[in-house]
Amino acid sequence: MQRSDFACQSGSIASTRQVAGQSWNWVLVPRPFDLVSSLLYLGVLIPFLYSFFTRSGYAPLLVGWQIGLMLGTTLVLLVIDRLEYRRYGEWVPVRVAIFLFLVRVVLIEVLCWLDQFKYAPFLYLVLLFLGCLYFGELVGYGLGVLAVVVYIIKHFFYSPGWVNNGTELHYLALFILGCTFSITIARMVVRERASRVCAEELFAELTSSHQQLREYAGQIAELATTRERNRLAREIHDSLGHYLTAISVQLEKALVFREKKPGEADQAVSDAKRLASEALQDVRRSVNALRTTEELPALFPSLTKLVEHMRSASCPISLHLAGDELAYSPQIALTLYRAVQEGLTNVQKHAGNCQVEIDVRCEEDEASLLIRDTGCGFDAAHQQRVGSYGLIGLQERVALVGGSFALESAPDQGTKLCISIPARR
Repeated sequence: MQRSDFACQSGSIASTRQVAGQSWNWVLVPRPFDLVSSLLYLGVLIPFLYSFFTRSGYAPLLVGWQIGLMLGTTLVLLVIDRLEYRRYGEWVPVRVAIFLFLVRVVLIEVLCWLDQFKYAPFLYLVLLFLGCLYFGELVGYGLGVLAVVVYIIKHFFYSPGWVNNGTELHYLALFILGCTFSITIARMVVRERASRVCAEELFAELTSSHQQLREYAGQIAELATTRERNRLAREIHDSLGHYLTAISVQLEKALVFREKKPGEADQAVSDAKRLASEALQDVRRSVNALRTTEELPALFPSLTKLVEHMRSASCPISLHLAGDELAYSPQIALTLYRAVQEGLTNVQKHAGNCQVEIDVRCEEDEASLLIRDTGCGFDAAHQQRVGSYGLIGLQERVALVGGSFALESAPDQGTKLCISIPARR
């Protein structure tokens, strides 16, 4: 695990610095390892002071400036640990880490020289831990080998013939075990820190994802509201709009024939009254449909009833039904019914006196609808560019069930509407 793997974790760095700056006990024990390093520093200083005051253990005898240098060097090491954590927390920049590591090497070598390599060699364990923590496992392994080599060489310098001393060999074994333990602990700290960084990143991602989900939920709610508004607008146009158009046609007919043909005028008023009653029933069904799913009782009987209401002497309508309507979902059946309703409404409003042909086929793979009239027609390309709410609503209905919509018309050439919807088993 390399130190560069963590250098980019600015969020964790800031968090660690904040904790280091606000915690009062950073002066005593900045990190758990600093307790160990502080005890090691003091473990070298205390025997040194004891030997000075008892005038034993070191040859030649210690003098005052050596005590001052020992105290100052130990104090600097203790201060470096605390200022480093105070300033950088657990994440020390690479250049600063190199500088502090070299400073520690020099200070520890001073202690080894003053201590005559009696207790100070175990301070190398601090360098091994920090080297692995700063620069990665490979550097830690290399420093461990180097520490053992330096330990052996210096023992030849300070204690010739030490290889024949069982106690010294015992110290060498302890030193090697200490180096191994120090590198192992450093690896665990590095990996724990990496795991903590990953956990913090995951928490940040989860927080961001939660915020995005809240935003998406709001967008979905808005979209659902819009779709429901469009659905209600289509239903009002297709149902109530259809009846109002038919009522308007019948009342106009009554006005025209009121004096010349009173009987037909009365029949037109009666038809208008009947259509108004049916419109009221349809409005009640629509209100009830707001709380339940809208379904058509049966497609073919509903189409037959619709055509009978719309058929007149000036607008004969032929209806052809084929196939199995029960093989299709209620939504598809309702789409076909609304398409026929919209087509007949447009015929009454715009086509004039004409003949209408309606062909509905519910085949095995596809349901198709064809509405053709011989009316005055219109410019279909222009009408689709300008837009008609009824045609737009019909196109939306067909698209919702995966169907296709085609409209053909030209002035004085009638109109043809074609719809095909694939079966969904």
